[in-house]
Amino acid sequence: MIQTNQIPNLKGLLKKVNILYVEDDENIRGELTSLLKNFVGEVFTAYDGQNGYEVFTQNSSKIDLILSDINMPRLTGIEMMQNIRKISNVPVIFATAYSDSAFLTEAIKIKVYDYIIKPINIRNLLTILNELAYSLYQESLIKTQSLDLQRYKDVIDANNIVLKIDTSGNIQYANKNFVEISGYSEEEITTLNLIDVTHQENKGYIQNIIENINLNASWQGNIKSKTKFDDEYIVECYALPNTTEDGEIIGAIIVQKDITTQVNQKREIQAALMKAKSKVYLEGKETITELNAIISDQSKQISELSSLLQQTELDKSKLITLYNRTQLETKALKNELTELRNQPKPTDFQAASLLKLNKENVELKNTIKKLEVEKAKMTKDLQKDIFREKVTLEVMVDDLEHELAECKQKLEMLNDKDLFEETIEAYKQKAKNDDKKLKLLEAKVLRLCDKETAKQIFTDDRKEERTENQE
Repeated sequence: MIQTNQIPNLKGLLKKVNILYVEDDENIRGELTSLLKNFVGEVFTAYDGQNGYEVFTQNSSKIDLILSDINMPRLTGIEMMQNIRKISNVPVIFATAYSDSAFLTEAIKIKVYDYIIKPINIRNLLTILNELAYSLYQESLIKTQSLDLQRYKDVIDANNIVLKIDTSGNIQYANKNFVEISGYSEEEITTLNLIDVTHQENKGYIQNIIENINLNASWQGNIKSKTKFDDEYIVECYALPNTTEDGEIIGAIIVQKDITTQVNQKREIQAALMKAKSKVYLEGKETITELNAIISDQSKQISELSSLLQQTELDKSKLITLYNRTQLETKALKNELTELRNQPKPTDFQAASLLKLNKENVELKNTIKKLEVEKAKMTKDLQKDIFREKVTLEVMVDDLEHELAECKQKLEMLNDKDLFEETIEAYKQKAKNDDKKLKLLEAKVLRLCDKETAKQIFTDDRKEERTENQE
């Protein structure tokens, strides 16, 4: 009878194991098969050794483990496994009702994983199956990792230069990519040292690689290499220590990637950038010269405008003086005329004097009208000149600020951009100061003329603006 002692909880790994169970006793075979199906994947059964061999050969790709009795008709369990061992190393567990030296000797020869004594202890059997399932999982994992490593190796080998060197730098292996790029034959490669395929400029790197490898450390960097025909090429190099299972350093695995094209492209881009930078610098220098000339012209125009304004102030002062004198003369004539009219009867002499005074008064009024017209014309012309000059200067200031902003943008790449920005800011401030000077000149005009003249020269809004500035 099968003993059904306490059954341990099995891991999910056991469910992935398929078993061939060979037992000539139908009752024991049926009972154990039903129980095993609760713990393992698929259970194949056979009723004797010959049948077990036939079932295995038909399903060998699916069967992970054989659980078999030893003493069976046609073929014993030992004989069955002797035949199976010719085609497979599948693990086997024997169930036996006896134990002798002959069985142990044969079991060793056919590499039996384990054996259990009948009647079968289910707890013991499941423990063995669980250990075996874990062992099979580990073997499967190792095979998978080996396949992954092989795939990684194939990918690296296909896309890179791969070298294997000893602790002195002698090349022991090189892949076909190295053969193609270096021009050396496979026979010549094994006679070379890593320093032989390195450019004179970078031979010091080889000593660094060997020193790092002997310290069990990796090395990474770019190296300029040379071919058999002294052609140059640049590689991105990774050197990893190569050790035995005992940890003994026997050399290094070197993986190199040809980056000659990328390096050359980078150099071309840098050269183009330097050329563009020089061009921008020269253009900026020319622009600064032009701006200096424009600013100089602007300063000259402002100076001329200041002189014109001063002359206008003098003319205006003369005009106001003449106007005041005329007003006084007119007032005196009016007084004389009033006195004459107040006399009872003017004499002939007085009448002639009165006529003369009236005539002079008319002439004086005409002169005053002409002076007022001339004053209005001069005021209007002065207003137009000042407004036109201010608009011109404001447009020039806006244009200069715009050009200065563009120059500042173009010259940001220059090494002396801080100094240049200070110069631009100074020009900008100077333009603002020039505009401020113009406003001060207008304010000065306001202070020098009377309210009537100011109304004729400036609009109410502009007057308010300049009055605020004056305050």
